[in-house]
Parts: sequence; C-alpha cells; structure tokens
Amino acid sequence: MNIKIILGSLLLILVVRLSADEKTLPQLYKQLLPSVVTLHTFQNKISGNITTLATSPNGLGSGVIISKDGLIVTASHVVHLVDGLHVEFENGVRKRAKVVSSLPWADLALIKVAEDELPTSIGVAKLGDSKKTAIGEQIFVIGAPLGINRTLTVGYISGIHPIGSRPSAPMAEFFQTDAAINPGNSGGPMFNMSGEIIGIASHIQTQSGGSQGLGFTVTSDSVKQLLLKRGRFWSGIEILPLSPLLSKIFHLPQNSGILVQRVANGSMGQKAGLQGGTVNATIEDQPVLLGGDIILSINGHMINSKKAIKDIMRSFEEMKPGTYLKFVLWRHGKKLPLVYQIPYQN
Repeated sequence: MNIKIILGSLLLILVVRLSADEKTLPQLYKQLLPSVVTLHTFQNKISGNITTLATSPNGLGSGVIISKDGLIVTASHVVHLVDGLHVEFENGVRKRAKVVSSLPWADLALIKVAEDELPTSIGVAKLGDSKKTAIGEQIFVIGAPLGINRTLTVGYISGIHPIGSRPSAPMAEFFQTDAAINPGNSGGPMFNMSGEIIGIASHIQTQSGGSQGLGFTVTSDSVKQLLLKRGRFWSGIEILPLSPLLSKIFHLPQNSGILVQRVANGSMGQKAGLQGGTVNATIEDQPVLLGGDIILSINGHMINSKKAIKDIMRSFEEMKPGTYLKFVLWRHGKKLPLVYQIPYQN
C-alpha cells in the first residue's frame, strides 16, 4: 500500500478521535453546571441599639465546588464581611456555609458546606493551569448575574495582568476578558474549552454600572498559590485607616491608627474580641461607623503610616496556626492590650 495513503489514513483516524474527545459548549455547560453555586449573603444591620440580620449590600455572588467534601472557591469581597451565608446548589437546595479563608488583597475566599449537608448531585470542577492560557483563547463563565442563576456567557482572554497591576487586589494575577460579567457573577468560575477552571470572577471596569467588555478574573494559579497552599485565615474585619487629622479628632496618642468598622460573626476578628462600630456618621463626605476599636499596633508594629497599615494587613495572610496576635487598642479613650492565638486547623 502506498505510504502516503497509510499516513493519510492514520491522520484521518487521529483527527476523528480528537474530534470525538472534544466537547461542544452545550455539553461542557451541562457537565459543569452541578459544580457552580449561587451565594446568598447576610449582614447584621445596625439601627440605634438594635441589630438585625438583613441581606448584605450586594447580597449575591457565585462560587465553584472544587472538592467532594464541600470546599467552594469564591471572591473575598462577596463573603469577607458576612454574618450569614447560604449556598444554593443546581437543584435549588440551599444550605448554610461558613467562611474558612478570605484574602481581601487577592480577592479570593474559600467557604465550606458541611459534608453531611451536601446534596448527592453536586459536581466538582478541576482547577486548570492558567500559565498555559494565552491571549485570544476562548473561555466561558457560569454564574448568577443580577441573581439570574445558571447563566452562561462566552468570550475570549483579552489580556493578562501580573501581580500588582490591579489596585483592588494587588497580590493576585488577573485575566482580562470580554465575556459579560455583572454583579452576581463575582466569585464564579471562568472555564477554558477543556472544562477546567482558569479564573475566578472578581470585578469589572465600567462607566455604566454594567458589563462593558472589561471583566477581570483572578487566575487559577493565584487560587492555588495564595488560597490553597497557605494557612487558612479569615480576619472578617472592615477597617478605616485614620489620617493624622482624624487621629487628632479621636484624641489618639499617635498620628495614625486603624478604626474597626465591622466585625463579621464567626470571624477571627470576633473571636479575638475586636469590636466594630455602632453609630452611623459621615466624615468628610464618607460614611463611617463610629464607636469601634482603634488598633494602635499589632505585634509591636506601630500603625503610623499608610504603608504600615498595608504591610500589617498583608502579613495576616502569612500567619501560621499557633501564631499570637498582640494588639494594642484604643477603646473608650484608653489603651487596651489584647492577645489572640490563631487556632490550629482540624
């Protein structure tokens, strides 16, 4: 038999086999949908001396299941300050979840539904290798934009942004995409055409408030390196750095500090004994919660500049179980020492 005919036949068989292994977009969507969840978040609403649980400011987000025991990756800004959290699965069943790790500087978080609470029909998605992703590659996003569950949007990788390039999350590497991303998509997965997670939806750049083709997702390699390989830590606090002028107004014994605005239920901030604000006010056109602790130093490091604040808050993510956090607080006009040991994981 002619060698060209043999080679041609082998090539044809190879092409047919590769084509048979490739899945269409509808097939991939159907396969991956059970791994995508919708998040419903709740936050304590403060009104005078009365505290009630209410839907948090955005109230919605997305996430993706990465393990059979119920670990879910999402965006930090969706869950960092929540006092209650429900996960809605593909079948519509809702279960309570807890935050196990949150990295605001990378906009990544890990949450968990108790293993005995998981529906039997969940899917688990695989984290891909984002280093192999190129500009121009086709991708798709599944999530709950504006609360519309199980929505699919399709696009391409428009750009790759290294660590430090996005002020909202300077620790992480980002993909830029033209796939439509809207509020509610945050924390949801971006897949490649092999059905692997290569990004977690973070934020959009927009002038209208809706998608304008400038969406940003944290890469899967950032998920692996920053979220999964480090010790789990969820501070659960919202802070306001105080300028020298505000420090003088608060009668601090130094020219800067960190005003604790909110402390999420169940977070390490709450367990350490930090107290958030209780009185709504406006200072220099900025809404502020007054009455909370002011952190003067952590582990001997004085909070005396914006750089010191950033360095201290970032160092939280590096701390290992068993580490002691030694705070000096300004509470009710007096200095107060506070010590907390980061617990060992079970």
